[in-house]
Amino acid sequence: MAQKFSIKLDPIKDGFTGTIEKAESTAGRYAVIGTNYDHRFISEKQFNAYTEELSKKDTMGLLMTGSFMVFYDTTKLIEIDGESYFVGSVLVVEPAGDDEVPHAYSWMDDSDIEEAKEDLSAYLTELIIDGERYDALHVD
Repeated sequence: MAQKFSIKLDPIKDGFTGTIEKAESTAGRYAVIGTNYDHRFISEKQFNAYTEELSKKDTMGLLMTGSFMVFYDTTKLIEIDGESYFVGSVLVVEPAGDDEVPHAYSWMDDSDIEEAKEDLSAYLTELIIDGERYDALHVD
């Protein structure tokens, strides 16, 4: 099997050679964070697919936590005593907040993810569902 990638500190010869079958960016502009605190970065294409599907079904919820926008699926809400809770994963972005920035959302790195998790923690509570304990996002 031929080598497809090399770095020899030669800007002319370094990089990929041949055909790339599938490529995807997980640049840190968009993130998915679970109510269990796991996270992953996703591509703009994935983010757009998620938000388009939620918008098309008219099931996109939005919560502002600190400087972050948190999108969730409203069909997954759990109602307890008139309050709404969410267990699962949410889309998290940070608005750029600057008209000079070419993108609507800022880049997020690991420290931003930790800040987003900290902001989310203010909205987390524990639910007991069928005897099992879950961290849940209080969205009311």
